[in-house]
Amino acid sequence: MKKYVMLAISAAILNICVVNTSVANTPNLIIAQDETPEAEILLDKAIEAEAAGNQDALLSSLTAGTAALEKEAKADKGSFKDKLLSQVGTLQKFAPMVKSGLLKGDMLKKVINTVKMLLAAKRIESALGGSNLLGNISGLTKNLGLMKAGLPALGGESQNKLGGLLNTAISSVGNLSKGGMTAKAAEPAVKKQLGGILDFVKTAI
Repeated sequence: MKKYVMLAISAAILNICVVNTSVANTPNLIIAQDETPEAEILLDKAIEAEAAGNQDALLSSLTAGTAALEKEAKADKGSFKDKLLSQVGTLQKFAPMVKSGLLKGDMLKKVINTVKMLLAAKRIESALGGSNLLGNISGLTKNLGLMKAGLPALGGESQNKLGGLLNTAISSVGNLSKGGMTAKAAEPAVKKQLGGILDFVKTAI
């Protein structure tokens, strides 16, 4: 009888070990737990919280978004690093203003829109540094859209001009997804258009 009890206990222990090992060796679970939202998502939540008058949520989202932005900026080796870190400094000054109730929505939106444009520019610059653009079509489309979302930070003629450049580039990037000779023929033009956009952002911000 004791022999059967000991066998049952051993089997149970072995089963637990197998389950634990399986969980530990499942990378998707670990990635899901450690995944951090992108800076622009957190900062958009700060805008939503400010509009709703939720000071606690505003401060929390602003702090998390600023930290995420700083982390991404410091890891960058491109030409937009200093501009991004400058925006980090501005956002950090907003925290005490939130606590005192002095932070205005328009002020917050302008800086966050600027951040969106610079983040998009940084990521596009990184993509241009790769061997080809065909493997990064979704990323290019996403970041051109992100830059377009930040256009109100410029205003006036600069906003209109960059908006036109972005519309052209978005259409051209769409040709990359067609594959074959169409994509290969479109790639040089897309690179030139993206380069022009980056040059524009460098001088406008």
